[in-house]
Amino acid sequence: MGETKTPSAQAVASLRENAAALDVEDVVDLCYATNPDPLRVSIYLEALRGRGGEKAQVAACLLCFDLARRGDERREAELHLLLPTIDALIERDLAGLPTAARDLIDNSMTVVELWTALRTHARHRDKRAPPPLPDVDDLDAIDIDLFDDDEFAELAFDLGEIEIPLDLDEEVLFAFDSGLNRLIPPPPSTLFCADTGADLERVAKLKDLASSFANKLPVAADLEALASLFTATHTRALGLFNRRNKSRDKALADGLVALLSLPEPPTTGMGWFEGADLPGAEPGAWPKIAEALLELISFVGADVEEHPERHGAWLTQKEWARAVSEAFVADPRSSRIPQRLIEPGDRRRRR
Repeated sequence: MGETKTPSAQAVASLRENAAALDVEDVVDLCYATNPDPLRVSIYLEALRGRGGEKAQVAACLLCFDLARRGDERREAELHLLLPTIDALIERDLAGLPTAARDLIDNSMTVVELWTALRTHARHRDKRAPPPLPDVDDLDAIDIDLFDDDEFAELAFDLGEIEIPLDLDEEVLFAFDSGLNRLIPPPPSTLFCADTGADLERVAKLKDLASSFANKLPVAADLEALASLFTATHTRALGLFNRRNKSRDKALADGLVALLSLPEPPTTGMGWFEGADLPGAEPGAWPKIAEALLELISFVGADVEEHPERHGAWLTQKEWARAVSEAFVADPRSSRIPQRLIEPGDRRRRR
């Protein structure tokens, strides 16, 4: 096999110049006159982004979609942000009304297929989901320091004109409870709900709040684990083009590490999933978390024999929790949690 040649800077500059001189339809037609390489598609995409109008926007979305399904994670994240702007256009197209897309697909079956695939993806995507996480291996790590014991002793919360220094456990609990109360939605909504993007954002804020207090309050440590597990079990395991949803995988890993690191079961935090007087969780929330934990137990049972190094007595509880959680999330079975506690077809089941 011959090696793929990298285009020269002159060739790239020529492609950009040619694309800039063409109409939007011609850019798309020329791009897909043959099977284009990702570099050519990227160059034409950048040429379209500097133009105004619906037609250029649709064309750019088509090219961005093409790059995303080829495995470009950065374009996948960009596509997630572009899609809401063309949802109305897709609805008009499905209704048979004239759209800018029709002007772009008349001359190429490849573009017709691309538009059809984009339209199908847009209609069936999880609109609650945050943008996909790009690959950050080449970025510097960012450490976010949470409150430690010394900072809690110095911290104060201002409530109106009253300043309460946090030097007692009761006052720490009061501060956490105040933050928690601000996150609770008005009835009949529940704290643990996943119907909209705003619901998932509220659960994410709960997880951040609980993380800051987890070292001081057992209930906060419980909720840190349960908030992440709720997010993981109420978002799709597979995202665009059937690839693993990295945001969901991260939430699952974070939740399992936090849960397995607890000194005892999260009985206090579980009160939010049991109803009573709390505005609690949507129906089926705990069974879906429990299904993931049952699958984890099954995984660990086999993993102890296959990889004893992950379960050695020399590991601390936190080290063991992280090793087991990361191994489980990396295993394909973590994206296909069996339905053991909720009947198949239940409207609360999301895949």
